[in-house]
Formats: sequence, C-alpha cells, structure tokens
Amino acid sequence: MGQVLFYKDLWKEEFWENPWELGGLIVIGLFTVTFLFFILFAVLFGLLFPSEQTENEE
Repeated sequence: MGQVLFYKDLWKEEFWENPWELGGLIVIGLFTVTFLFFILFAVLFGLLFPSEQTENEE
C-alpha cells in the first residue's frame, strides 16, 4: 500500500515538472475562462441594453 502512495506522489511531481503538460493545462484554463467571460459579457449587455421595440413589432 505504501508503494502505491509513493507512485501517486511521484506522478504528481512529474506532471508539474513537464512544461508541455503545464502549458496544456494553462491553455485549457485560458480557453475556459475566455468562454465564460464571453457568456457573462453577452448576458450583461443583453440585460443592460434591451432592444427597443418598433411600432411594427407588437
């Protein structure tokens, strides 16, 4: 059982030392944050500036 915990800790340390793995994690994080920001932006401006109805639309 102790050996399994050792390998798990070793894997975690190796993951953070590999720059490609860390770079991929950063790219995925930036993509997710950007996507959520665009959704927030759309909702915010949709609520602040609702479209005005013209006379033809009832």
